[in-house]
Amino acid sequence: MGSGYGGRTMELTEAIYGRRAIRSYAAEPLSSTLIDDLIDAAIQAPSAMDLEPWAFVVVEGAARLKALSGRVKEHITPHDLPPGIAAQVQAMLAAPDFNVFHNAPTLVVICATSDAPQAIEDCSLAAENFMLTAYAVGLGTCPIGFARPWLRREETKRELGIDPRYVPVFALVVGHPAEHPVSPGRKAPIVIRATSQPEVGAVDVGDAGSVLV
Repeated sequence: MGSGYGGRTMELTEAIYGRRAIRSYAAEPLSSTLIDDLIDAAIQAPSAMDLEPWAFVVVEGAARLKALSGRVKEHITPHDLPPGIAAQVQAMLAAPDFNVFHNAPTLVVICATSDAPQAIEDCSLAAENFMLTAYAVGLGTCPIGFARPWLRREETKRELGIDPRYVPVFALVVGHPAEHPVSPGRKAPIVIRATSQPEVGAVDVGDAGSVLV
């Protein structure tokens, strides 16, 4: 590893349960060494068939990202918005001062370099490693799904130097957090435990969302 971590460490479970999506950042830029260290952690993620189908595009500068935010918003369609809250999100995006990159100093775009079916999964696993490691060293991150349609445009790829064959999969911003939100908690997961000899009709949805089949 490089020198960007400063010797700081954290228990894995602390990072898993403590990481939050950060939407407010300090103006302090990040060093190239630190970004490289986070990318090195990202590529330790599992990769099917050892394909390692990822490329990392780093866009730096809060002012540059703020300028790009307006262009991102121009390419967001209702189809790209979460169902059920589309109107609320559209109103947020329409605000002139809303920056989809949350004034962060750095954007990292993880691109699939292969059209193999597992490439998107591998890139997403790398993104999780990146975000957990960033939290462990005192940084904040936030996935930026809004940017995906714009990032996949041919013009955008040319501007950012992305190989036209690559597919942007996971965009995230990273920086020093200016907020420390508490966890809102998580809904109980749906857990399906398939028995070796299922009893016909024995389907029980418990309080935790478990299903026995």
